[in-house]
Amino acid sequence: MKYMKKSFSEMKAYHSSLITDGIILNANESPYAPPKKVIDLFNEEIKKVEFNRYPDMDEVELDKAIAKKFGIDPECVTSGVGSDELLDATFRAILEPGDEILGFSPSFSMYKIFAELVGAKYIAVTGDENNLFNIDEMIKMMNNSKAKAVIICSPNNPTGQYFKKEDLIRLIKSTNKLVLLDFAYIDFAKEDYSKDMLQFDNTIVYRTFSKAMALPSIRCGYALSNKENIEMINAIKAPYSVTTLSQILATIAISNYDLYKEQISLIKSERDRLYKEFKNLGFDIYPSESNFFYIKMDDKYNEILENNKIYIRKFKSGIYRFNVGTVDENNKLLEVIKNAKK
Repeated sequence: MKYMKKSFSEMKAYHSSLITDGIILNANESPYAPPKKVIDLFNEEIKKVEFNRYPDMDEVELDKAIAKKFGIDPECVTSGVGSDELLDATFRAILEPGDEILGFSPSFSMYKIFAELVGAKYIAVTGDENNLFNIDEMIKMMNNSKAKAVIICSPNNPTGQYFKKEDLIRLIKSTNKLVLLDFAYIDFAKEDYSKDMLQFDNTIVYRTFSKAMALPSIRCGYALSNKENIEMINAIKAPYSVTTLSQILATIAISNYDLYKEQISLIKSERDRLYKEFKNLGFDIYPSESNFFYIKMDDKYNEILENNKIYIRKFKSGIYRFNVGTVDENNKLLEVIKNAKK
């Protein structure tokens, strides 16, 4: 790349191919459309939009709706272009060139990129042979490193590991460093403990409308923290980043969260069914508290799936991730895999 600066010369773009045909299980998306009432309300509101005006730069109505759901002050909320924008803004706000930030590995690949974009270093704490992460090991690393912050994804992408609330609280209490908590998939877990983490001044929680809320197309996420931390993020993020249409639809969705509970329950039920089926078939599949699975399998199965227009995410040879689909999609997935095992 002729004009890229040398420090970025080894960087590669984060990429997921657009697939429009077949069974798409490679992007951790919800297999269901948003509830009909959410879309109906949006269609009514869109008639009022002044398309010649900028969006509300402060996302007032959206942040108020989010704050209401969690029972917190709207000043403790900010929204962005997915939680990615807010994480990126946080990294740029807190990290100087040469600084370090701790995180687990494997985890969301963008954490390392966000760190490198500001000249900082992502220090990975690896798991055991089963890719399970130990909070005590992270606490030890925090106390013995110069890292300015730690980032934890729960449930973790791509492994699906969910950290106990008491373990995260123990970690937060053990340090005065900033603890960033990426809870993009927590709607699918045993408990949503987002609000519990807000009692501490050194935590920021990141959430998204892209997963359980079935709205990745609008690219909207939000952060929860104390007023000072939210002001820090707002000082860095781009103005007018969340479009008017995204704000309207996200506000409607979060205000009608109860309408999503049936979808979330079905995804969790199907997740448990798929786990048992793949286990019984002899696959090395990891328990998950999210809407996806991390699995070790021969590459031949992926080739067979692709030949049947079923698409999953390949990380490297023998390592894959796939998300829960509809009942019919999951049945087709299992049918193809079972036939391939014969």
